[in-house]
Amino acid sequence: MKELKISVQAERLDIVKELFERLGYTYTITIFEEIATLTIIVKNQHTSTILEELKGIGVGTVFGTIVVSPVDLEISSTKKESLLRDRGISIDEMISNTKGLALINTTFVGLIILAGLLSSFGLIYDNVVIIIASMIIAPLLGPIALTVIGTMTPKNIYSKRSIAAEIIGLFVIIFIGFIVGIIYRYAEPTAIVASDTIQSDQILLRIKPTIGDIIFAIASGLAAGLFIIRGESTAIVGVAVAASLCPPAANAGLLLATPGLISEAFGSLVLLGLNVLAIYASCALIFWTSQSFVRGGTVSTRQFKKISRKYITQIVMTFLVLAALITLIVLDNIYNFIVINP
Repeated sequence: MKELKISVQAERLDIVKELFERLGYTYTITIFEEIATLTIIVKNQHTSTILEELKGIGVGTVFGTIVVSPVDLEISSTKKESLLRDRGISIDEMISNTKGLALINTTFVGLIILAGLLSSFGLIYDNVVIIIASMIIAPLLGPIALTVIGTMTPKNIYSKRSIAAEIIGLFVIIFIGFIVGIIYRYAEPTAIVASDTIQSDQILLRIKPTIGDIIFAIASGLAAGLFIIRGESTAIVGVAVAASLCPPAANAGLLLATPGLISEAFGSLVLLGLNVLAIYASCALIFWTSQSFVRGGTVSTRQFKKISRKYITQIVMTFLVLAALITLIVLDNIYNFIVINP
């Protein structure tokens, strides 16, 4: 459930009161220094509708402010509907929940660098614990989620910035892996390869994409989408998404720094690209099927029809590319025409 506090000038109070009376919502009013604050408690699935209605009369865009807060418990003598029906948040809440670690800032860059270092060392030393630690701190889910959300807003102000954050983040991890690979190439020449054999099983696992990798990435994207549209914390599911992105990126960097392993590095990059596509497509599918954006405060009904056509086209194209690449992997498993010899 959500608590909405709408603050407007006292002379505009009647406009908001008429709206709530028309929608059938009860509310409380406090007035202090010519500022009126109306407070209502609504179910999650109704929040986005009310936000759009409020913005339709100018609240939050022309005058006044809207504050949305989560409500853990409401005790009332009035019989309520089952809380199991409470699901779905508005697009504004989704953006607020995800953009903190979805755009480039000092925290994002710092976490990316640490994740790249941990992942690189974990791969070299074949240490699963260190690799998991890198997944926990890698902020790679936010940019993908915000990219999907941004495509559903009329001005699309977030997609380009979040795409840039994801690309730069992955490039930094690849670069860190490359630097670590060069250091070990001179400091400990047999750490990665000895007698033409890759020493770490964790590196070997990520030199060629498999159907299992893609299924895991799709499942991670679906789970991430479900968590985001419900307004739940994405900390846990973000680890699953990072597992599909951070280690393959660091793996590609390590292999690029190792002579004679360019084809293996290319395989890691292909795996990384497939995982990004899989997570984006599955996350977008969840967002669309949830219908969370139809009444999202930012998107009007008129705008939604135009945006939806573009959005569906993007989903279809992404899945077509993903299907073609999965088909290529299946054929390679049968005929082995992509030769990688670890």
